[in-house]
Amino acid sequence: MEDKPKKFSIGKFLKALSREIIVPIVLALIVIQYVIQAFQIPSESMEKSLHTGDFLLGLKFTYGSPIPFTNQHFPGYTEPKPGDVVIFRYPGEPEYPDNNPARYTHLFNALMFGNFYWDHEPEDGQPHLVHYADGPKDYIKRCVAVSGDTVAIHEGRLYINGVKQDTIPGRGQWTATFRTKSSPRDERETFVVPSVGDTFAIDTMPLEKLWWLRSIILQENPDSHVEMEISLLRDGVEDNNFEFSDFKVPVESERGMLLNAMFTRNRTVVQKRLTQGDTVSGAMSFSYFRELAKIGFLPLLDPHAKGGFTRQVSYVGFEGSILRDLEGNVAMLNAPAVVDSAAAVDSASATPVDTAQASLQADTAQVAQSQPRLEIRRRILVDGKPIDSYVIKTPLFFMMGDNRDNSADSRYWGFVTLRNIRAKASVIYFSFENDDQAFSFGNPFTWWRIPFRIRWSRIGKFIPLI
Repeated sequence: MEDKPKKFSIGKFLKALSREIIVPIVLALIVIQYVIQAFQIPSESMEKSLHTGDFLLGLKFTYGSPIPFTNQHFPGYTEPKPGDVVIFRYPGEPEYPDNNPARYTHLFNALMFGNFYWDHEPEDGQPHLVHYADGPKDYIKRCVAVSGDTVAIHEGRLYINGVKQDTIPGRGQWTATFRTKSSPRDERETFVVPSVGDTFAIDTMPLEKLWWLRSIILQENPDSHVEMEISLLRDGVEDNNFEFSDFKVPVESERGMLLNAMFTRNRTVVQKRLTQGDTVSGAMSFSYFRELAKIGFLPLLDPHAKGGFTRQVSYVGFEGSILRDLEGNVAMLNAPAVVDSAAAVDSASATPVDTAQASLQADTAQVAQSQPRLEIRRRILVDGKPIDSYVIKTPLFFMMGDNRDNSADSRYWGFVTLRNIRAKASVIYFSFENDDQAFSFGNPFTWWRIPFRIRWSRIGKFIPLI
C-alpha cells in the first residue's frame, strides 16, 4: 500500500525555514556582532610575529562589544595591556564620509564589501547611497603603552618608563641601516600617554601634538564635526597666502605627500637619487598646510562625481610630521642672525678681507632684522565652535608594529582611544602564503597550488606571539 503524499503545510515550511536558515543566520550575526571578529593580516608590519596571509579571530567581548545602532560599547572585563595584540579602527581616516556625521547616516557594515551610508544632502545628480568600500579600516598592532606610561624612541628603539624594550617590539624581519632624527620611526622625544582627566590648552601645544589631540577628540566625539584651523600672522597681520621661498623638507617616507606637492609646485626634476636623511627645498604656500589641517583627510575619488546607484568614497590621511616641518621652517625664518664676535675686528689693524667679512655679516644681520615676524595661530573647532582646552575622557593606548622599521603606527598618527578598540587578537585559524602572487582566485590554472601554500604549522597558534 503506497503512502499518501503529505500535503503542503505553510506552518511546517516556515518552521523548517526558521530552523535551517533564519536561526543560524541570526546566531551568526550575534556572534559576529558581540563575540568574534575575523581579520586578515594585510601587510608586513607585524612580521615575524604575524605573517602576511594569516587569518585571525579576535575576541570582541574582552574589551567590550559594541552596542547596536550607537557609538557606545558594553563594558569589557579588561582593557588592553602592554603586550596585547589589538585590532582597532584606524584613527587616520574619517569614520563618516567627509568627516561629516550630520550629513551622513551609517546604514550597515557589509563586511568584506565595506560600509554603506545615506547622504541626506547629495549634490545635484548624485545618489543618496554612499559606498565606503575600503574604510573605515581596521588595523592590528601591539599595545606597547597605556595611559600614564612614559614613551620615547631613540635610534629606532622603544623606551617605556625609561626602560629599553628588547622584545616589544623588536622581532621584525627588517632593520634599517640608516637612522635619522627627523623621522618618527627613529626618534620621538619623551612624552607621557595622557590619562582620563588630563587637560590640554589648545593655543600652547606644538602643531604636531595638536594634530594628535584632534584625533583623540574625533575618536571620543564620533557624532561631532571636528576641525583644526591654523592661521599665519605676518607682523601681526593675518596672511594665509604667505609664500615660503625656500621651504626645507627632510626626505622621509612619511613626507611623501609633502615632497610630491613641492616637486609639483616647483616643477622640479630630481637630478640625483634622494635617500633617507637628505633635505630638499623649494617654494611652498602656507595655504597648502592650512587646507590640509582643516580637512584632515584627502579624498582619493572625486567627491563631485555624478550618476550611478551609489557614490564611491575613499580617503588617505596625512602625517602630523608635516606640521612639525611647518613649525620648523617658521622658526628658522624668525631666528635672529648671529654675528660672530671674533669677526668684529679693530679698524686700525684690519685687513681689507677682514673688513669685507665684517661688513657682509653686518649686512646679513640687518636683512634678518628686516624680515617679517611670523606666528602660527591655532584652534580646534567642534561643531563649528572653537574650544580653548580639552579634557581626556577615555583611556588611551600607544600602538606599534613588531616589525618596527616597517610599520605605520602610533609614532606617526598618535593615540588610540578605548572606543576605537575592536577586539583582542586571539588565534590564527588559517594561514596562506602568497607573497609572490602565484595563486589567484581569478585564474583556475593556479588553484592546484592551494594545498602547497597553506602554512599548516601556524593554524591554531594563539596570540600574542613574542
